Amino acid sequence: MSKKTKAKQTSKKDKRDVRRQERRFVSQAATNPTIVSGAGALSALLLGAGLWAYFYAKSFAEDDQLKAVPSYLIAAGAVIMGITIWIGTSSESPIRVGAPGIAVEKGELRRMAWWAVEKIRFEAGALALVITGKDEASSDWTFKVPVKAHPEAVAWIVKEAQDRIPRRVDIDDDLLEKLPAAHEHVGQRVDLEPLQVVGKKCAVTGKTISYEPDARVCPQCERVYVKTSVPKKCRCGNSLVHLRPKSLQGFDDAEEVADDEEDDERVSASDERTSTETKAAEETAES
Repeated sequence: MSKKTKAKQTSKKDKRDVRRQERRFVSQAATNPTIVSGAGALSALLLGAGLWAYFYAKSFAEDDQLKAVPSYLIAAGAVIMGITIWIGTSSESPIRVGAPGIAVEKGELRRMAWWAVEKIRFEAGALALVITGKDEASSDWTFKVPVKAHPEAVAWIVKEAQDRIPRRVDIDDDLLEKLPAAHEHVGQRVDLEPLQVVGKKCAVTGKTISYEPDARVCPQCERVYVKTSVPKKCRCGNSLVHLRPKSLQGFDDAEEVADDEEDDERVSASDERTSTETKAAEETAES
């Protein structure tokens, strides 16, 4: 098989396998599962015994002293069942992790894109990941993901962050080894629509994208650029040379290093400018 044919097959396979997805993780109870299972079994036993005595055991109905026993059994079983449900569930909100970033479901979905994450660290006292950055409205946001309630979500946040934004992960290697491992078949996979780029601002120039073909998206952190202003390297560290117009390609290594530093400064300045404009707009709306 020729190299050209192999390249075509590889290209087709890459296009076919690229899907925009995220995983949804529901919180787990902090109570020992054995205790929850035992309480559930006891409640089922009491409810079953109470109902059997109430409907089928004639001796309970005929004896005035035993007549109230079925009611007590049913009541006790119902109370223990309520306690089982209470200790067997968690108040933590579901977490979503995937291509668009990290999201928390609290009534509405609040999301932090990968490019908007400033730091991911681990707080030993709370046994939780602490994610700091900005949400989709450019508002400052810090939230925690506890390991006990969300071990699978914690594992996938760390895995995805190391793949997409390794510079933002501030966790020691020794601690990383102690955190839960990310397994392939955990969480509920959710297929997503392609990223809507129209209306978003270029990360370098701050220009609003009004025509979809003019946009270029970093496949690693989903930062959006105007096609004529794509840097050679995104701030997440991913190479964007393949997204740049041919007219901007062909620099030597020394020029590339200088341009990379300049691109980082331009992107950083654009982020600060966008944040300032958003805050000014919010203050104007409030006044």
